[in-house]
Amino acid sequence: MEDIRGRLSLGIAEFDTLIEKNKIYVDKTKFIAKMIDYGETYYFLSRPRRFGKTLFVSTLENFFKGKKELFKDTYIYNKFNTWEWKKYPVIRISMKQVSNESPDDFKKDLLRLIEKIGADNNLDLIEDASYVLKFSQLIEKLSKKNKNKVVVLIDEYDAPIIKNISSLKIADKNREILQEFYNVLKISEKYLEFVFFTGITKFTKTSIFSTINNLTELTLDNDYSTICGITHQELETYYHNHIQAISNENNESYENVLDKVNHFYDGYSWDGINRLFNPYSTLRALSQKEFSSFWYGTGTPSFLAEIFKHKKISTDYTSKTSLKATDLDAIDLLNIKETALLFQTGYLTIDKEFIKNDLVYFSLKIPNFEVEQAYKDNLTNMYIDELKEEFNILEKDMWDWIKNKECDKLAKKLRIKFARLPLNLKLSEQNPEKWKLYSAIFLAWLDEMGMEMNGEKTISHGIIDGVLVENDDHVAIIEIKYTENENKSLDSLINESFKQIYDKEYYLPFEDSNVSLIALAFKDRPIKNGTITDVKCKIKSWERKN
Repeated sequence: MEDIRGRLSLGIAEFDTLIEKNKIYVDKTKFIAKMIDYGETYYFLSRPRRFGKTLFVSTLENFFKGKKELFKDTYIYNKFNTWEWKKYPVIRISMKQVSNESPDDFKKDLLRLIEKIGADNNLDLIEDASYVLKFSQLIEKLSKKNKNKVVVLIDEYDAPIIKNISSLKIADKNREILQEFYNVLKISEKYLEFVFFTGITKFTKTSIFSTINNLTELTLDNDYSTICGITHQELETYYHNHIQAISNENNESYENVLDKVNHFYDGYSWDGINRLFNPYSTLRALSQKEFSSFWYGTGTPSFLAEIFKHKKISTDYTSKTSLKATDLDAIDLLNIKETALLFQTGYLTIDKEFIKNDLVYFSLKIPNFEVEQAYKDNLTNMYIDELKEEFNILEKDMWDWIKNKECDKLAKKLRIKFARLPLNLKLSEQNPEKWKLYSAIFLAWLDEMGMEMNGEKTISHGIIDGVLVENDDHVAIIEIKYTENENKSLDSLINESFKQIYDKEYYLPFEDSNVSLIALAFKDRPIKNGTITDVKCKIKSWERKN
């Protein structure tokens, strides 16, 4: 029996490799046909990381190299069956290939890259020329040698900028270098058949493509809204058997599994109409037969975290927000707008388009559960880092509180911290992950004091929320309970905590020490436009039985 998981194209971003290994290819060649029919030269597409941009660039490369046999059973194979599959010389560059930690290194690496492409094509380029002149000469000589126009494919066009976003001086210098480099493509227009740029962000046109005034932008073009990602129809056409396999293994209905895929990975849209699944996470889930947050670890650009380290997020994006289309479309390097950045990096997507005062607006939302969790985790980590600066209580003071059973001081401090929690970190009602946020803040506080601690310590008969160790003679066991049930009291949560500690005998591994038992209770109660977190604490000493 065929192992259907083996047909999933995990980690393969090269079209020819994917076809030769008989992997599933979600046919996007109709968009190549559309561009060819349109007849323009310069195209630009922005999409988040891990969304299939590089695979599309590879597909373009193989198409323009005339590798017709690879396209059998695709849309474009049949459409162009009587069309002469010309072989064009192709220059394919990924800006992730080049070193860009300093402008000088960037220039040198660009030069080496152009020289290598020239050598691979047996072209003699002028020695001691600049990267701009050599790029221009490469295009001209490649065209003349092959007696055909050249195709240029630039992947990750913005990498030298966004990798240095925390150092605006370097980022802006790299932008100037890219501007010079890409302007060669306008000067060399008579030698060019087709030029395609992809990247994560779209910077203002004047900052990068100042001379390419006929650049066709596909990012928000409704005709190209599904150029990357997996549509609902594509999911069930190409991956029906994989969904069914999970259904069979878990003994649940096909529809139920499909609902989980929708919940975790669906919801992206670039036109407000067609919804798309994140291809990376969807294929990971189908392969591993479990639903988790796969995109966050690999799909969140490090530059996004760098920006938000120095910039407060001012809007609660868990609720829908609106923005003019013109404000969403491009980013100014020196004045980055958080909403546009979150959209371009995949944290927000288009819910719908509407007209207001004769202007086009987009209503934006977080696309799915996976991204919402990533967004919350990212913000939570940054908030905890900020809180650590305020955690000025000494370890000795904390142990004095514990030994003297002064829980009111501990509870008061925590109430203050939670009251300062930004609204956009408040999870929705009935979210089972809520307690983890409060637990994380409390444990971060203890860690910042320098206390020796273990969060979620696993022992043979259970998992303890936290264990503090003063020395070999004294430990504190912490059990945390949370509720938003208005009928449940903080006292009942305290009793539940102690009952769990005693029932599971969490103190047994520490019988040789003096043991304090700490019960912490958190309760959210609604107020107008938000919630208040009440905190109660109680400390007992565990008496060893002889």
